[in-house]
Amino acid sequence: MIIDREQDNHRAIKSVGRCEVVQSFVYLGSLIDYSGSCENEIRRRIQQARVGMTNYGGDHN
Repeated sequence: MIIDREQDNHRAIKSVGRCEVVQSFVYLGSLIDYSGSCENEIRRRIQQARVGMTNYGGDHN
């Protein structure tokens, strides 16, 4: 998979071979996206923590 950060290299990338152009993907547990920013990754991890704490907190009273 290839992320096209410039968003104008699709033709050149497709000629490389078996590559797929994507907006984002998770690699080794981290979100990588076309913006190069870590903002979406931080939001994703916060959401995962919320879900985890909600599931954990319900069973221990």
